Amino acid sequence: MSWLTKQISSLILFGLIILSALFSCEDPSRLGIDLIDDDDDLAVLFTEITLSSKVVQLDSMNTTNRGIMMTGDHTDNDFGNLKVQSYLQLIPPGTSPNIPDIVLVADSVKMDLRYNYFFGQNFPVLHQLSVHELSEQLERDTIYYSFDSTPFELNSVIDTTFTVMEQDTLLSLDLESMKDELFMALKDYESDSAGVADFLDQFRGMTLISGPTSNAVLGFDIRHNESNIILYYTTNDSIVNTVEITYSTYYNQITPDFSGTELDGIELLTDFTPASGKLYLQAGTGLTPKVDFQPFFDFIDNDTTGTVVINKAELIMDNLQGLTGSIEPPAEMSFYFTNEANETIIVGEQIELPATIQTNTVYITVSRNNLDPFNASISSVRAELDTMDIRYQPEITLFLQLIADGALSRNEIDKVFSIPFSFVEVPNSVRDNGRNLDRFILAPGNLRLEIIYTRLR
Repeated sequence: MSWLTKQISSLILFGLIILSALFSCEDPSRLGIDLIDDDDDLAVLFTEITLSSKVVQLDSMNTTNRGIMMTGDHTDNDFGNLKVQSYLQLIPPGTSPNIPDIVLVADSVKMDLRYNYFFGQNFPVLHQLSVHELSEQLERDTIYYSFDSTPFELNSVIDTTFTVMEQDTLLSLDLESMKDELFMALKDYESDSAGVADFLDQFRGMTLISGPTSNAVLGFDIRHNESNIILYYTTNDSIVNTVEITYSTYYNQITPDFSGTELDGIELLTDFTPASGKLYLQAGTGLTPKVDFQPFFDFIDNDTTGTVVINKAELIMDNLQGLTGSIEPPAEMSFYFTNEANETIIVGEQIELPATIQTNTVYITVSRNNLDPFNASISSVRAELDTMDIRYQPEITLFLQLIADGALSRNEIDKVFSIPFSFVEVPNSVRDNGRNLDRFILAPGNLRLEIIYTRLR
């Protein structure tokens, strides 16, 4: 095909895309019939391409101040055993309590935690929980990871067993054993820098440890105004007074054990193929599918006309498995380019952007309604869960068209990680839904591309 002929064909095909968008026709068979009747030289076709994938367990999961403080112990046949232990720093009062000298004892001390996450199959459950004081302080400016731990006192502040329902909103624990010590510390407390330092040296923080009997993980919103430690005392006029201690830095230690499952033997940052060929994903544990676009490259290479134009392309993940009870898939996914060493590649820094992305207004306009991994202002693309059909179907039309055009180097963008949004979002952002244990299993064939495309006959 001559250069002029190819350019004319490209203009015709671009007009075809605009027409298809104007008529909003997404049924492949209907779209094809409508347009083929107009011009027998053009074919509008639909194809499904099953993508290959491995499972990779990422390391160094940042769990510091990620929106959910968790504790629990969960076991099932698919993912094995999962232990979660949380570590929490306290913040003394912002002003001096000025407890009257005439008050000699406190009435009680309550540790309140606002629920915001439940993970498990069989709620309501009977949950075992121990609270221990830390023997070392947490550092407020330090990032703690899922493999970290902080030393704590062997003797517990409280050991308790209670029933948990998903409708519960607040967990309230009676810290009777530390009432007297906390009362005396607060009675002498001054809210200057020296007073704060002395308080934090005496009360270094807490750790929450769950027993295995409940087979559930509980999550708490530490920033909620109902989450705090409150000391109650009564003055001689029978008025009950309170002193509030809030929470500061916290993190989750997450320890998975895949023994006895088909994930047994997986190693950090190493490609792994389960015997069944299924894909496993779980936030918190680092399990993520590594998607390979080679089957799409083969599709383009096998086209002899060289005129493929992608009208619409979606990356489909459906028929999600492993979801029972309060075990749900991630609300949102991010997709990051990676390589053979399973390193994350940041677009715009390690991958050169095609000039057309920066200068061609057509590409820029299209990208606003596309899942666009080549927007230099972000480092990943995202896909929200379709809560009606329980599937992900991000549109990646622009990405695949750039591959078809040869505008991207294949060896730099052939593999992507499919990562729960909770792995990568910054703390306290509006859409920061994660830092949890959401998961799913994907059977072979349920990771695929669905493409409507146009080419010359």
